[in-house]
Amino acid sequence: MGRRPNVILRIVVEDCDIVKASDTSCCRRLGLAFTTVATRGCGRRLCLLCPGCGGRAFKLYRPMHLPVFACRACHNLSYTSVQKHDARLDRLLKVPDREIVRLITQDTNMTWKLLAIRAGYIRLGVIPKY
Repeated sequence: MGRRPNVILRIVVEDCDIVKASDTSCCRRLGLAFTTVATRGCGRRLCLLCPGCGGRAFKLYRPMHLPVFACRACHNLSYTSVQKHDARLDRLLKVPDREIVRLITQDTNMTWKLLAIRAGYIRLGVIPKY
């Protein structure tokens, strides 16, 4: 029996309404509070206060099924690219080619073969196709 994948379905930022601190008229109309933060120079930059946690944010998000704007952390939002990234590929790319060939040819675990295909080893001719 294999391990069950740890799947946490998160709402993606791309599916939300977004309001930026620079759009002051829209933020005021929504009743959002402002504050400022210091910049590297001597200036100040406008930012929003999250109604959920009180933290400062430059953007607030509203998922389609919720009525309030809040920061990414409050809504537990993620980016699509983060959800599609496979950290196993990063680890695989650090493994020497000789070890990858050994794993794929001797191990019956199909995961190694699929990862090798995704990483480009089989396409590049390092490992013969099966």
